[in-house]
Amino acid sequence: MKLILILTFTLLVNYSFAQIKFNEKFADEKLYNKALSADSAIKAGEFGTVHSLLIVKNGKVVFENYYNNWKQDSLHQLQSATKSIISTLLGCAIQQKFIKSENDLISTYNSQYQIDNNQKKQIRISDLLTQRHGLVWSEGAWEDPKNTWRKVISEQGDWFKKILEVPMDTVPGTKFIYSNAAPTLVSGLVQTASKTQIDSFAIKYLFQPLEINNYWFWQGNNGPQNNGMALISLTSRDMAKIGQLYLQNGKWGNQQIIPQSYVQMATSPIVKGVGLNGAYKQYDYGYFWWSNPISQGDKKTNVFLARGAGGQNIIVNREENLVIVTTAWNMQQSNKVQLIYDWYLCD
Repeated sequence: MKLILILTFTLLVNYSFAQIKFNEKFADEKLYNKALSADSAIKAGEFGTVHSLLIVKNGKVVFENYYNNWKQDSLHQLQSATKSIISTLLGCAIQQKFIKSENDLISTYNSQYQIDNNQKKQIRISDLLTQRHGLVWSEGAWEDPKNTWRKVISEQGDWFKKILEVPMDTVPGTKFIYSNAAPTLVSGLVQTASKTQIDSFAIKYLFQPLEINNYWFWQGNNGPQNNGMALISLTSRDMAKIGQLYLQNGKWGNQQIIPQSYVQMATSPIVKGVGLNGAYKQYDYGYFWWSNPISQGDKKTNVFLARGAGGQNIIVNREENLVIVTTAWNMQQSNKVQLIYDWYLCD
């Protein structure tokens, strides 16, 4: 009995750290049939302009298809799903000991900027990761003159400095204010702490270990080192690798890419009941990862996910050992593509 338990544990450990085997199929007839139904709905235009659907279970492909002239090696803009990549890079920086903890004050790593406001001095990295920075910030319609992000990126220069000069609204860690300010600052912190440009950091500590070789960084404001890696493009398969990394508690092969404790916090419901939109009543929020969505039809789903405008999703279901990726360009109903999972793929 003892030997059986040891062997079982060993198999589980080895399995847990497995990488995705894209050349192998996982036979799940029920899930595959659901995927075929989703595929038909996508082709019928039920979810607008969809570019890919990829389903990985137990580290193997259950279903993979591309639409509207997109291909397996096509790079796709992640939009705000980029935030989850930046969260992952913060985890890499902690794993590499460039940053001690996400509980550190941001002022520890921003000595080049003068921060005079006492509340601003109390902002922790975790306050940025949970979008509770406390800054006066508004990100509504792009054409809205009050859009703070638009004001920042309308000019060249030091965007990190501009964001840090924005006045405070509330005590850090108390109010959820979704923004591009937070991931931009986190990216800057990683860059400063590691003394490495953020795109080079991403390649060395995340992309190379995961064998992500096809990527594109937005070159606005003279490159990622100046724009906070605000936008990145990846293939659907490489997006799935990010989800699988979290499913494997931050380990890839024999290498711990991000700390297991960080994975647990990043995907936890730290801030509850946020993110109202047309398709969902609410989500919970961790470290730039969303979780536990509740649809407008009151359907609850126990997943965590990266979300980007238009339908860029990395959906992870721990219980089913499942990673689902969608890419799309449905800007009129930006969250509807996520419903492919709700309506067709989950129980």
